Amino acid sequence: MDIRFVLRGLLKKPVFAVIAVVTLALGIGANTAIFSVVNAVLLKKLPYKNSDQLVVIWEKLQQVDQVELSPDDYAAYTERSQSFSQIAASERTNFNLTGVNDPVRIEGQRATANLFETLQVAPQIGRTFTVAEDNAGARVAVLSYQLWQSRFAGDPEVVGKEIALDGRNYKVIGVMPAAFEYPAPINNNKPGEIWTPRSLLSEQSRHSHNLLTIGRLKPEVSWTTARAEFETISRVRGQESSNTESAHLVNLIPLPAQVGRQQRTALYVLFGAVGLVLLIACANVANLLLAHAAGRKREIAVRLALGARRIHIIRQLLTESLLLSLAGGALGLLLAIWLSTGIQKLAVNQIPRADLIAVDTSVLLFTLLISIATGLVFGIIPSLQASQFDLNTALKENSRGSAGLGQHKLRNALVVSEVALSLLLLAGAGLMIKSFWRLQQVNPGFDPNNLLSLELTLPEAKYDEPARRSVFFKEALTKIAAVPGVKAVELISSPPLSGRRNVSIFPIEGRPEPKGIADAPLADFRIISPDYFKTMGIALEQGRTFENADETNSQRVTIISEAFAKKFSAGENLLGRRINIDGTWFTVVGIVNDVHQSGLDEEAAPHIYVSYKQLVPQRTGLIVRTTVDPLSLVGDIRSQIREIDPDQPIYNVNSMTALMSAKVAPRRLNLVLLGSFAGLAVLLAAIGLYGLMSNLVLQRTAEIGLRMALGARRADVLRLVIMRGLRLALVGAVIGIGASVLLLRFMSTLLVGVTATDPLTLVLVSLILMLVAAIACLVPALRATKVDPLEALRYE
Repeated sequence: MDIRFVLRGLLKKPVFAVIAVVTLALGIGANTAIFSVVNAVLLKKLPYKNSDQLVVIWEKLQQVDQVELSPDDYAAYTERSQSFSQIAASERTNFNLTGVNDPVRIEGQRATANLFETLQVAPQIGRTFTVAEDNAGARVAVLSYQLWQSRFAGDPEVVGKEIALDGRNYKVIGVMPAAFEYPAPINNNKPGEIWTPRSLLSEQSRHSHNLLTIGRLKPEVSWTTARAEFETISRVRGQESSNTESAHLVNLIPLPAQVGRQQRTALYVLFGAVGLVLLIACANVANLLLAHAAGRKREIAVRLALGARRIHIIRQLLTESLLLSLAGGALGLLLAIWLSTGIQKLAVNQIPRADLIAVDTSVLLFTLLISIATGLVFGIIPSLQASQFDLNTALKENSRGSAGLGQHKLRNALVVSEVALSLLLLAGAGLMIKSFWRLQQVNPGFDPNNLLSLELTLPEAKYDEPARRSVFFKEALTKIAAVPGVKAVELISSPPLSGRRNVSIFPIEGRPEPKGIADAPLADFRIISPDYFKTMGIALEQGRTFENADETNSQRVTIISEAFAKKFSAGENLLGRRINIDGTWFTVVGIVNDVHQSGLDEEAAPHIYVSYKQLVPQRTGLIVRTTVDPLSLVGDIRSQIREIDPDQPIYNVNSMTALMSAKVAPRRLNLVLLGSFAGLAVLLAAIGLYGLMSNLVLQRTAEIGLRMALGARRADVLRLVIMRGLRLALVGAVIGIGASVLLLRFMSTLLVGVTATDPLTLVLVSLILMLVAAIACLVPALRATKVDPLEALRYE
């Protein structure tokens, strides 16, 4: 009965219904879309059985709280721990896959035999490793489902076949299921494509932290208990070795909490932002309902006078609210489907499990619950207000309807809250814009224009001798330099912005031996060709760069970065001093400008450079300076490499400007989303203020007419209405600034070069909001100036 009555009433006022539904759809749609992202990244279960029992085991070194274990650390923890039923490890070691169409570089993992048992994932076909294969170093491989499909066309007979990895034959023993992705959810790397036994990796020193370690807790053990046990083991090991490596601590993180860890703050900020948008939408619709109820006051009074109970009136008004909310939820769901698809495309390669972003059953349930909750939130107060008034006064009121003092105050408070919440969102977006602008101004340390970056790895089976690798690199540099459009080509073991770091300890001659890693001179190590700095545009500050005469038989020399010189100078010039690199002393002959190796939002790390003529790498990158579009030369460069070695693939091919853009892409995504929600919030607040002032003009038509009849000018009326709206906006802005100072500090980790309470940003967004408020008040104010005094007084 109530539903039919409400529907008839809404059909009689379609404009009111449409505005309310669309307003709610915007708020609910935005919330549903962001929830679909949060659900995919943080809430969906991982494709492992009892994933809550899985814990990632890290160590802490200096300021880094997630460092992979070294081989002897892994062995010690595995031997001494009683909290885990299984502890497995794997090392990222990519492979050149040849003999299957064109040669290609694939993401590989060398894993302990119990990795798949620890994760409790069975292969789709075939089997996984045995302990015997691990111990014996058997050349066997397990394929990912994606690699099986893309390179082997889903051949059901692939198990038992041999494939060539880095020039050596491996026997395929199994294929993992399509949903299996490891270690991508943990460290945001690309998904593994192939796994081989770990025993094939070389056991390096304690400081080679290269083993990603994951354990499965025993059912009766919590991860906090395991963490306490590992802290004890770490402390005992330090005492046994008489080493004061106080920074050498363990860090255990449950796997569900590890996934999306880097994106959590951004997702929480965005989820909070859309929550505020929904609150603004609720305030808007509540204001609409209050105005709607004010116009129905006489009708409600008549019904109460004829015997209707107040509870029935409240129930009917709440039914109206819920119907509007459910309609808004249905429309918002369509908007969310469109938004989710767009966000998924933008988020690929930026956040883990982006492919899972979709409107599924969980999201549908969320939309239903939030629609119901929204209907109650914006409906309960207007329902109570509309049913509580004096009957005699209400029956005597004219058909315009009027609001009492309490209702006026409530509507004013709703508008003030909308403005305050809008300013909070606008301030957040403003900080993101300024932060992004500052990030764009960061000097990467080199000239990225017309620069092509690519990588290649020479398989050890074919290029085991440094001399053979050196011949390959010299020939490659010569051939690529002859390609039309190539200005220069250089070698570097890890190109800038590749994301790869090679951090090691580099003792300085004459300095005391460090007590531990926390006190040791740690730096990124790079092997380069002699003219690398010139081609990249990296300035030389002191000394000289490498020369062609710096050969294997000449004095070993190195070049350090400014960051290294400043951090480890100890008050003396390091030029001419010797640094130990891999057991050999190298003399510092130059100091160059810093380069941002990992990203523009990180401080430039200390670097050490060595010429490839004195230390030849196995894996390297090539930097090509061009006079044309760098990507247009990729085919020619690949052909030149194939002429030297037909089985040698190149990979990670991209222009340096594209790499720089990719490095700031996650921040750009956050900026676009938060900025969009802030803009939506400001629009809704402006609509709310416009509605309030329009209704005010309607209710005060007689007063305005009387003022004009007594001599008030149109400019006076215009100022009266606009100032009334601006006063409300000003109160909301002040409250919003206070809220911004208190709350925006939680997004400080998302900012670069700007504080969360940047005063200039807060002032600027306040002025923008006040301007929007003035524009929102202008139309009702102009309408007020056109009131005919005689008509208004006659109507009254």
